[in-house]
Amino acid sequence: MELTLVSLVPPGTGPGPGPADGGRLLRLLWGAARPEERLEHISVRSGPHGVDLGLFTVATPATTAAEAAHAICRRALAPPSPFHGWHLATGSTGLARPGATTTTTTTTTT
Repeated sequence: MELTLVSLVPPGTGPGPGPADGGRLLRLLWGAARPEERLEHISVRSGPHGVDLGLFTVATPATTAAEAAHAICRRALAPPSPFHGWHLATGSTGLARPGATTTTTTTTTT
């Protein structure tokens, strides 16, 4: 199982509209996951600049854990999602959590 850290930011520039509904986003992410992506666990942390996610997935021969995590996020943000317009942060200046590092994947043991 691998952990992929992802930051989601709201549309527009500057601070977001306030903390997002983490429970609602969590349900959307689980609903967007496909069985072959082998999603095991999601951690959600909302803040004024967006949402930080930790997605635990199992890599397969067809896809890496990070690819699966990003695909799940993109589907959860697609219309008609209430989070449509939000996007995955890119680079060190667009992260939801000031001072955070870029999207990473680490291997964990279970």
